[in-house]
Amino acid sequence: MIKFGTDGWRAKIADDFTFDNIKHVTLAFINHLKKSGHDKAGVAVGFDNRFQSEDFAQTTAEVCAENGIKTYLSKYSLPSPALSYFVKTNNLNAGIMITASHNPPEWNGFKIKESFGGSARPEFTKAVEAEINHPTQSLGAKTKIEMFDPKPGYLKHISSFVDLEKIKNANIKIVLDCMHGSGIGYLSNLLEIDEINSNRDPLFGGLNPEPIPQNLIDLTSYTKDLLVKSKNTLIMGAAIDGDADRIGCVDSSGVFISSHNIFSLLLKHLVENKKMDGKIIKTFNISRLIELQAKKYGLQIEEVPIGFKYIADKMLKENILIGGEESGGIGIKGNIPERDGSLCTLLLAELIAYNKKTLKQLLDEIMDEFGYSYYDRIDLHGIDREMALRKIEVMKGLKAFANSQIVKIETLDGLKLDFSDSSWILFRMSGTEPLLRIYAEARTFDQVELLLSAGQKAIQS
Repeated sequence: MIKFGTDGWRAKIADDFTFDNIKHVTLAFINHLKKSGHDKAGVAVGFDNRFQSEDFAQTTAEVCAENGIKTYLSKYSLPSPALSYFVKTNNLNAGIMITASHNPPEWNGFKIKESFGGSARPEFTKAVEAEINHPTQSLGAKTKIEMFDPKPGYLKHISSFVDLEKIKNANIKIVLDCMHGSGIGYLSNLLEIDEINSNRDPLFGGLNPEPIPQNLIDLTSYTKDLLVKSKNTLIMGAAIDGDADRIGCVDSSGVFISSHNIFSLLLKHLVENKKMDGKIIKTFNISRLIELQAKKYGLQIEEVPIGFKYIADKMLKENILIGGEESGGIGIKGNIPERDGSLCTLLLAELIAYNKKTLKQLLDEIMDEFGYSYYDRIDLHGIDREMALRKIEVMKGLKAFANSQIVKIETLDGLKLDFSDSSWILFRMSGTEPLLRIYAEARTFDQVELLLSAGQKAIQS
């Protein structure tokens, strides 16, 4: 069964993700465009570095062209935000990105980008899903596929957000782990950057292309070596995921900088250094530290369900300064309503250039001011969905959990138990993979581990 999740349709290659199903979904997409009267301006198709992504993209483009849609196909793999930018700046009806983002190598996916240059909103994907049940060949004169080069325009756009000369003159050594994804060779056109894992590998070096600690051993090792070799140099390690829309960071000392902390650092930079303002949007599983910063800066903050599409919707309608999600996707004021790992990398480098301190030093200053908080997540594979949901439902009646008093129960997206010391635990079925995620935040890492262990036991016992 073909269903759109948190961001697009994803499935295992040769299982459900087949050329026949790609044609099926593309036809449903075209039918929706035509029925809604948004089929005249054209569609752009892009792809990442996964196995046969370029072939799936070619098939997608051919189906569009055969059904009378003006079609543009990227000359080579590109970051998802580069496709979104091309759609927006060329006033196209939509974009299709063949990618499974940070999923395991055996997966691929079909992401839809709307005309505004961001992830398709729920009402769009629901309309496409409805067409999947009864697709018909659309009428229309066959068009030619036009190839496009996404790099020049996109790089010019993201470089306009920062002072490149300031970064170049700040004695910063930037290491970028491309994780074998489609962000290879982009930022190195703007700055002197050491790129690692910068060759195409559909197996992603045996890891998932997700910028989390267990996948960043190469980046950690490289930055540590640089610390020994490079005296009086500010070192920054960044990693972008498989389609370069998410970011993770490593300090030169080997300390992982989580997506929550990156959100916090970028918020500090935008407000204190760049004198920007606006509303803050955070997803349901993002750190409470952001709320404390918002209060300090006198900025309004709103929490939304998990998935960048909810942030994008807010960015379209309101004056949003920054919006972020736990998986490392962050949107910035002035950009298209899209997360962008490369843009965030540039902004973090600019933050270092402004403050002449490492990311870890800057983060310690924030923690000293607001109090230290720690966060982690575990993924439970092979869990029976209905069984897990029943156990989560039972937890709604709890008064205490893991020896902590529950002060609030939230159900915006999954089940979150809030405790009196500001710690929390969240249970949620993944919207992109067949698994249950358990998230926790607390004042000590030991407390985080205790909560996660208790959470796992509650589900699996």
